[in-house]
Amino acid sequence: MNWQHLKAFLWLRWRLRVNQFRKAGALNAVLLIFALVVIGTAAVGLFFTGFFVGLFAMPHASPVARLLVWDGVVVVFLFSWMIGLMADLQRSEGLAIDKFLHLPASPAGVFLVNYLSSLFSLTLIAFVPGMIGLVLGETLSEGPAVLLGLPVVASFLLMVTALTYQFQGWLASLMSNPRRRRTVIVLVTAAVILLAQLPNLINLVRPWDVFTDETKQYLEQQQQLQQEQAAGKITHEEFSRRLEQLNRDYQARSEETEHRILDKVDRTATLLSIVLPPGWMALGVAGLPDGHVRAALLGMLGLTLIGAWSLRRAYRTTVRLYTGEYATGARPAAAPAAKVPRDPTRVHLLERRLPWVSEHAAAVALAAFRSLTRAPEAKMALLAPAIMVVVFGGISASADVAPPSGLRPLMAFVAAAFVLMISGIQLIGNQFGYDRAGFRAYVLSPAPRREILLGKNLSVAPLLFGLGAVGVLLVGIVYPMRIDHYPAAVAQMLSAYLILCMLANAMSIFAPLPIAPGSFKATDVKAGPVFLQLALLMVFPFALFPVVLPIGLEALVQEAADVHWLPLSLLLSFGVLAGVLFLYRRMLTVEGDWLAAREKKVLEVVTKRSE
Repeated sequence: MNWQHLKAFLWLRWRLRVNQFRKAGALNAVLLIFALVVIGTAAVGLFFTGFFVGLFAMPHASPVARLLVWDGVVVVFLFSWMIGLMADLQRSEGLAIDKFLHLPASPAGVFLVNYLSSLFSLTLIAFVPGMIGLVLGETLSEGPAVLLGLPVVASFLLMVTALTYQFQGWLASLMSNPRRRRTVIVLVTAAVILLAQLPNLINLVRPWDVFTDETKQYLEQQQQLQQEQAAGKITHEEFSRRLEQLNRDYQARSEETEHRILDKVDRTATLLSIVLPPGWMALGVAGLPDGHVRAALLGMLGLTLIGAWSLRRAYRTTVRLYTGEYATGARPAAAPAAKVPRDPTRVHLLERRLPWVSEHAAAVALAAFRSLTRAPEAKMALLAPAIMVVVFGGISASADVAPPSGLRPLMAFVAAAFVLMISGIQLIGNQFGYDRAGFRAYVLSPAPRREILLGKNLSVAPLLFGLGAVGVLLVGIVYPMRIDHYPAAVAQMLSAYLILCMLANAMSIFAPLPIAPGSFKATDVKAGPVFLQLALLMVFPFALFPVVLPIGLEALVQEAADVHWLPLSLLLSFGVLAGVLFLYRRMLTVEGDWLAAREKKVLEVVTKRSE
């Protein structure tokens, strides 16, 4: 590609962006201008902030402090960059290469223009001036050798943008398959949510507890001296002398602890900066005032090589994507695999029979289970409790006080009920909305409607019971319970699930919502069904009162009669389960009649946007 071609492509890219803003409307243009003004103001502010920090603060800082400052810049920049990446997860080419294959321009040239266009990022506009200002400020205060930090910063930005461009191209190749695209989005979203819980994980380590313990010990000793003086055991002069000695000892211990922690932080930061490529920029730039030019040159070389390699890989992925290799599944020629004959004795999943249920209910349960295991909505719903375990488990593990033995069975039940509330209400409360056009198969089916509801409930049971059992086991491992409380927890979980099914079946019949494929987002939101769904979320905890009652009665008997060996909760929980099971069987018939009366209305709602 010559200079004329490059100018033409840049002009075309600019016109496409301008036309895109014009078509978006006047309000969008006003908001965009406002955002650009805010980002521009932030960029100018960060430039001068970095400049003055490098000019006045960095000359008096130790090498450890300089390294930590640059590591902090890298961490904040990468965190902001990842937030921006989530907003534009899949790369969309500004200039589609297949539109220019008939022109005298190379695909590499079009790829280069698209990559340069991707550098127009709000994160880069805001943070790069701050990095430049910090380097320039250090240059004026420390000497011209620090100016070598500018190409090191440029190589770092090349690596980050090139890796991002390669990652987005890889996602674009994966998302050529619609089902795989939804799964990738679910997994990436879950990964970002878990990453956002990093401060909570740091709270588990609690590195500041060292200072807290020393301060607590100092305050206790000081209070003891005051009590001895008030009781007349020591004179005022003795109190002053011992208090002064206590203050000196406390200050000496604090300084020793601070020095030890700073030394550990120095070794950890240096090790991470050496091992992790983003830290090469911080290690190289922070060492320039001390004359460590070799580290800066090696870091710049490594970052540049990674960026160049990523761009090469991104270009190859883009070419393969536009030549149709990912869409057609083409691969280099290989020997055809021998076709394995079908085993006539093997029974496939959808052909299996389930014990104690009819053939209609078994067919619905197995088909719905297979659909759930493939649907990204179900994967996201099942990932939500795991994420909550990280959040609330970290808070619980960081607590120093262990719960009493009578409260632990309730904690195990709450863990299982939490899974039902977070995942079960989403999967059952609008179960026909996720069927979309597939709900026609149930309308045309000769199966009794109560059997359809039973099959639907059975399909979700293995997934929710598996997660609930994991929650109960985790609580039992952290806070051990009496052996009879574990089968009682299973009976309570089954009772809670049947109660959820009775409520959620009615909700899915009377308040269905059309759901966009690959998400939990309703495509046509109406106030009535949404309020009913929220009502289910609020009513469900109160409906579990009969299930929790055996735990409370056992705790009351233990407290009043001091009888700790009687498995009262186990016996009463199985009694409650029998009653709930009887009620569930009766409600299935009633709700089946409701479904038969409203199935055409449900079909109209759930297929509204899926045609």
